[in-house]
Amino acid sequence: MTGDPESALAHQFRELAGAPKETEWPVDFHFSIGGYPIRVTYSVQDFIRLRSPYAPRAQRPVDGAQVTYREPAGAPLSAVRPMSIELRPETSEHRAAKVALVSTEVQTGDPPFDHEVYIHSPSDPLIVQRVLGSPELRASVRELLAEGFSSIDIDDERGEICAHLQAFTDRHCSPGCAARMLDAFATIARNVPHVARSSALRPADTGRTLLLVGGVLCAVLLLLGAPVYFLAAGDRCDFENNGGASVLLSWDGCFTPVPLGLAAGLPVGLALAAAVSSRIRGRSDSHERASSAYAILVILAAQLAIALSAAVLWAT
Repeated sequence: MTGDPESALAHQFRELAGAPKETEWPVDFHFSIGGYPIRVTYSVQDFIRLRSPYAPRAQRPVDGAQVTYREPAGAPLSAVRPMSIELRPETSEHRAAKVALVSTEVQTGDPPFDHEVYIHSPSDPLIVQRVLGSPELRASVRELLAEGFSSIDIDDERGEICAHLQAFTDRHCSPGCAARMLDAFATIARNVPHVARSSALRPADTGRTLLLVGGVLCAVLLLLGAPVYFLAAGDRCDFENNGGASVLLSWDGCFTPVPLGLAAGLPVGLALAAAVSSRIRGRSDSHERASSAYAILVILAAQLAIALSAAVLWAT
């Protein structure tokens, strides 16, 4: 089969499901592979997404030399749900963050898997090891990521296993590609252990909350800062009706606070961002959080310095 890879793969799923041609998105294809229900959604927002309920029937946790846990072998597992285990292709950025001791990732003891797959989850690392304890599951995760899936979520916010395919290549035109994806995904669904919902609560993620607040504050200052700035500037920026208005050539110019604020705010922001971001470590996403914190602090420092410069210059 040749042509557009995205359309070719969607056509394969449609044929396997025996579904009639649809004209509206999203399109859902329903399968049962080995008794496990799988829903394939093809939409303009998500491209192709595979979903299946997490552990629809209880399964014995996997034991073995590569998995350790504080409970006896084969004991029932319980954890805060959802466990939110996200599996992505491991990149050079991930490896550099681990070498620099910024990010810490769960290791399964399966060298090929640990080299190719990056694990992110707020759950107990020992629980994550047990969930990923099946060699068949790990092999199928590697297979799906090799097929181009950007991420596989195990026990997401809907209590499901979900795989996302957003980039398409010529390999997706090859016959049997959709069937391989379904078989690999069903293997993952079949081999996750049953994990009971714990009554415990996950500790509050203060760092994530601070990043969200900082990001929102940056956006608010950017959206509202410009109109407030020009309102405060008044005639200084009224170039049509105020012949004396100056852009930058006077201390009372329209945009004079901008370079002054940047000159004062950027060094402070860079120093503060470096100090704060260097203290963010120990999580699987610490490198991403550190980068976000760095950008937010630099932008906030510049915005506040510009506002302060305008207040000082225009109040005199």
